Amino acid sequence: MSREKVKFIVDVMLGRTARWLRLFGYDTIYKVDADDDWILFNALVQKRTIITRDTKLAYRAGSVAYLVRANSLWEQLREITSQFSIEPKIVLIRCPVCNGKIDEVAKSCVLGKVPEYTYLTHDKFWRCENCGKIYWNGSHLSLADDDIEKHLLEGDTDEN
Repeated sequence: MSREKVKFIVDVMLGRTARWLRLFGYDTIYKVDADDDWILFNALVQKRTIITRDTKLAYRAGSVAYLVRANSLWEQLREITSQFSIEPKIVLIRCPVCNGKIDEVAKSCVLGKVPEYTYLTHDKFWRCENCGKIYWNGSHLSLADDDIEKHLLEGDTDEN
């Protein structure tokens, strides 16, 4: 599915899953204090699919919800990426922390806001328009790619 066309709202049981959906580039609302009524209302108004492990919420939401059956993070992600034809690939367009859009910024804009070594050794930087968090293509992204390869593409479900 196109990243622009599908939007999610994820319940409190799937916070880590929400973060990964954002890393994959999907507009994903996750609010730790959201109750079922708030989730359902916002899903309907904003045309979002609810991703939940809560059978009662899934039943109430009907076709607007997808009930995740898997228990572990990687099994859940494998289930969701399969169900929604999501390519498990990191793209820097959504902030994994707050879901804001991430845009590339000039290197000069991050001077003094990132570690000096990072500033000197990287040329491309991105910043979240909501929370201001700055991103760069560092080792954390290659480690995440390794996790995707190991746990989603090769099928290892070990959480560690």
